Amino acid sequence: MSVTDIPIDDDTYSTVDILASDFVARFRNGDRPTIEEYAIRHPDLSGPIRRVFPLVLSVEKVKVDRQSESDGSATLAGRIFERLGDFRLVREIGRGGMGIVYEAEQESLGRRIALKILPKQSLLNDDALDSFRREASTAAAMHHSNIVPIFGTGECEGTHYLVMQLIRGESLDKRITSEGPPFDCRTAVEIAAEISDGLAYAHGNGVLHRDVKPANILIDEDGVAQLTDFGLARNTRDDPSMTQTLSGSPRYMAPERFQGQSDERSDVYSVGLTLYEILAGTPAFQDLTPHQLPEAVKLQLIKPLRDVRTDVPTDLQTIVTKAINPEPAHRYQSAADLREDLNRFLKDEPILARRITALQRMVRWCRRNPKLAGVTGIAIASMLAATIASSVGFAMTSAANKRTSEALAQSEQTVDLALQSLNGVVDVVSIPSSEMGDMDMGEMDSAQFLLNPSPHAASVLENIQPLYQRLANQSPTRPDIVRQMIEASLRLSQIQQQLGQADAAITTLNQSIALLETRSDLSGLPTNEKRFLIARLYNELGKVYVVKLDYTNSDEAYAMAIRSGEAVADPDDRLKLQLAYAFISLADPSPQRRRDQAESPVESRIARERLSAAKSLLSELNPAAHGASEVAVLRARIHLADSRQAKRPVVRRSEFLTATEILRERLTQTPEDSRVRFALVELLASVNLRRQFGSERLADESGERLHEALAVLYPLRSIDPKTQRFAVAEVHILHKLSSLARSDGDIARELEHLEEAIVIQSSLVEASPDSMPHRCWRALLYRSLAEVHRRQGDEGAEREAISAAVADLDAIDPESQAHPFAVQTRAIIEKRITTTRYIGNPDDVI
Repeated sequence: MSVTDIPIDDDTYSTVDILASDFVARFRNGDRPTIEEYAIRHPDLSGPIRRVFPLVLSVEKVKVDRQSESDGSATLAGRIFERLGDFRLVREIGRGGMGIVYEAEQESLGRRIALKILPKQSLLNDDALDSFRREASTAAAMHHSNIVPIFGTGECEGTHYLVMQLIRGESLDKRITSEGPPFDCRTAVEIAAEISDGLAYAHGNGVLHRDVKPANILIDEDGVAQLTDFGLARNTRDDPSMTQTLSGSPRYMAPERFQGQSDERSDVYSVGLTLYEILAGTPAFQDLTPHQLPEAVKLQLIKPLRDVRTDVPTDLQTIVTKAINPEPAHRYQSAADLREDLNRFLKDEPILARRITALQRMVRWCRRNPKLAGVTGIAIASMLAATIASSVGFAMTSAANKRTSEALAQSEQTVDLALQSLNGVVDVVSIPSSEMGDMDMGEMDSAQFLLNPSPHAASVLENIQPLYQRLANQSPTRPDIVRQMIEASLRLSQIQQQLGQADAAITTLNQSIALLETRSDLSGLPTNEKRFLIARLYNELGKVYVVKLDYTNSDEAYAMAIRSGEAVADPDDRLKLQLAYAFISLADPSPQRRRDQAESPVESRIARERLSAAKSLLSELNPAAHGASEVAVLRARIHLADSRQAKRPVVRRSEFLTATEILRERLTQTPEDSRVRFALVELLASVNLRRQFGSERLADESGERLHEALAVLYPLRSIDPKTQRFAVAEVHILHKLSSLARSDGDIARELEHLEEAIVIQSSLVEASPDSMPHRCWRALLYRSLAEVHRRQGDEGAEREAISAAVADLDAIDPESQAHPFAVQTRAIIEKRITTTRYIGNPDDVI
């Protein structure tokens, strides 16, 4: 029989009971005594101590567990405090995971304060007590109007507490979730600016808050926001390991916090998310499990603010989007930077998150200075009236040469003014909230992803075209009018593409080509510039035809771009860039085309020659001086094409990795470049699933690539949800992920990806109901959905999916029914029908 099995007599039990009481008391007061310590100190009682103490400790821990609610907030396990030392508790005013806050009266000074009590169970964790003390020392050292002051700390009978200034008001989270009217935009910005100011002060003192959220922001009776709860704060000067700790509220954590990294930009993210929720009136992340939340934060699965609340100004949307960007490098780099833009918004000044045009700047100035603007407007109107009167007078007395020349000069000035006004309108309606920077017309897609894809913008640009032509008629020898007219046409066509109006974009581009051919010589446009503009228009036309799956016309358009460029003996860098783009587009067709058409040896040789020509052109460019991003994208496309054509897997993988490295490096240099980001999405998503099946390693790699492609794509989808090219990319990625899930036998995941893809594709069909490709793609998605339901044995759902697919095909206009893609899609659907087990007659579905 062991010592621990010996029965305990009454005297021994009494002695052990006294020792156990001492053990528990020390434990409750924050000490960390060990059972072995007591056993060694009392060797004659070591056996009973080792038997009894573990039971006592277990019971104590059960009591401690009762001091926490299911939602993680603290409780006092039934204890009721009426006073703590000099403090008489009046009422509870809030609680969280770190403690409970009471309104209390400090009787010695006769003042009301807020008393934060640390529950007993927190003392079982050294980190919790350290955090409590750190909050006191950290916040007490800071004195700022937007940080709740800390008066001191204390301990009474083992209960630790924090003494704070009592803020008359309520926490921001209660204001957000209340049923009252939502915050107006100005009030929301004022709150965020005040918190940013407090954080900027804290950061300046080397302190990161790391738990900014509405529950930790108090709004006093005067509406002033004050930041509280520095329990998770870290001093960057005294604690170099602070970036390795994961703590705080996951819903408001910046993505990098889940990797144990944090800096000032992490607090900026939390302020941005808080501002989002103030404006939206609802949590940014809802109905997510603890397992789902980190992934949702990393992928920023948040509804765009414009979809939640339509009255939020574009500048404010831009500020929020920049503040909560999942990439730290794309956010405001400090709380002071965020505060600066918020204050600029409040003053109706241009924000720094984007550049604005001269016309927008003038409108803002007029709003800020209405009286001065009115006087200036009268002066300008008088000048214009005088100019018009003068012009009319000069025209009537054109016999005098001197007066005629003056009239012509005045006419040119009028044209200049009109041209500047038109260009200002083009900028206003086509440039969105994201910063565009200084762009050169030689960059292929400089503005493609930065344009404002709205029907209103397209309508305005369409109406502007005749005005440019009138100016060209009035001043036929001015090349700048032709240049601006072509630039406006390109922007219009790109917006039409993003809206899914491919036919309208083709009409716009063809009209521009015809106009350029007739106007350029008369206007004195240099031949090289004319060739460059024609090449640029044809390249844009080729892209639109690819979207329509019209490969014959797309090839012809790219060939015309090459013909225009090669007609110039000494092309400049801009024209070389256009030539390289055309060569690559002909040598590296779209994935749909590669699937539909097998390449002959002759075609393979021609493709290699075109890629070689593109490489040669790109090698002659100076990317540092011109088009660095476009050069990087084209170089990556060449390596990707080489990867597809390589026979050896080692070479294929090497070329692919080189392509990704080029784009990643460029994206690091220009993190806000939408062109490079989308090129990386397309590259990562270019998975050939036929090569993956049968190889678990390749299938895993493909899954990783596709998930990364979604992560890289999501910021673009979040900023520009109406851009159809982004939505199409997401649909194709989800479809591939569903195929990989099917190969893994994971029906639930396969169904989830398919249903998500169908939702997005349906939004595309709704936006462009006459689009044959959109209808065909949704029909194929429904076909895949039917296959899932067949394997599940759900014949009703299978029949419904097939019916939806057939309905999409029947909705295609008769002229497009004969398109190869439509014919191929119908054949696939009909094959599915013939192999499906139907309860009724299959003809009912057809």
